[in-house]
Amino acid sequence: MTEIIQPDNTELLEHIFNTLQNKTYIDTVRDVQRQIQDNAELIDVPVVHHFAPGVYMRQMDAAAGTIVVSKMHRTEHMNILTKGAITVATENGIEFLHAPVVLKSMPGTKRVGYFHEDSSWITVHPTNETDLDAIEQQVIVPEHEIDQFLASLSNQVKEIE
Repeated sequence: MTEIIQPDNTELLEHIFNTLQNKTYIDTVRDVQRQIQDNAELIDVPVVHHFAPGVYMRQMDAAAGTIVVSKMHRTEHMNILTKGAITVATENGIEFLHAPVVLKSMPGTKRVGYFHEDSSWITVHPTNETDLDAIEQQVIVPEHEIDQFLASLSNQVKEIE
């Protein structure tokens, strides 16, 4: 696909994000992830790592037209869309976000997003760690542990309305 999907093209975006009725957003994100892995040309999205005392920030710069599926996070953390625009499937349904936006993510969050413009998304994690492998173990839920992790959360995963 070489054309950029406009945010008001909700029919096409809903098709990309699959049928959302009566599905948890995690199931929807996993379905889209499988479709991308099976049918799309995978690319590496540039990532820059930033460190300060007690803080790790991961900056992802995505080109317009990119679909990204995030990893599931164990911890509550902040996200900042510093530039660009994205349609993203969240626990609150499909949302269109245009920078600047600051979001809080709760444990168990896993997102899928389509970038309408060249964009920069930053996740902010509280940690004193500076080793990237150690940080990943602290904050990321491995794919094979997702169901068990979600079952351990006190709140239930919401269905998309």
